[in-house]
Amino acid sequence: MGRPNVLVIAGYDQSAGAGVLSDVKTLEANGVYGYAAITGMTFQHERAIRRVEWLSMADVTEQIDCCFESANFLWVKMGITASMPFAAGVIDHLRRLNPEVRVVLDPVIRATSGKDFWSGLDREEWESVAARCWLVTPNREEMRWLYPGEEVEAACVSLNARLDCRVYLKGGHDDAFPGRDYLWAGGEMRVLEPEAGSYSPKHGSGCVLSSALTANLALGYELSDAAVRAKRYIERFLASNTTLLGWH
Repeated sequence: MGRPNVLVIAGYDQSAGAGVLSDVKTLEANGVYGYAAITGMTFQHERAIRRVEWLSMADVTEQIDCCFESANFLWVKMGITASMPFAAGVIDHLRRLNPEVRVVLDPVIRATSGKDFWSGLDREEWESVAARCWLVTPNREEMRWLYPGEEVEAACVSLNARLDCRVYLKGGHDDAFPGRDYLWAGGEMRVLEPEAGSYSPKHGSGCVLSSALTANLALGYELSDAAVRAKRYIERFLASNTTLLGWH
């Protein structure tokens, strides 16, 4: 096809601001071809989520199998799943299809509107999932939920060192330094500062950043370069208009 393929595994959002619709738009805009498997049907718009109907593991893995019948995937981006063990099961299935698969996990724990996706957070379960991933992209709130009472940066350092899992910490919830992101890889930290500009909050911005990062990795960029390219992309997305739904 002349473009790398990326598989996204996430929920379906009617507004197309988050979930697989947003992911595929982001992948297309960044020069890769996106396939998608749905983990759940969300009933929502950009301001609120009403409920989620989760698909079974058999339904999710059958969708993934259909995608692999059409193409092979080195890079997979994952969003919401019904639970942490469910996410681990999906990654294990991906590994059976391609032992070299690299998973970028955006751990969507709770919607901005307050809807919980993962309940009963367990650190051991979370780290079991993270250890299966090539990269995780939490925000500060998610790290605080996963590591209550711990300093966020220290928890990221430990996660990278102990599990050899790269960590991209999204800075949208950083009150002290809004928009400042951090990347930990190979025991080293990189700070990614935002460019000056006028930005508006967007529904699904975390999905967009993670998908843009995955796209640039699939294009062959080194992680540090892919991170910068993804950050510049999300900034253009946030600056695209003043509504909650951004333009790609």
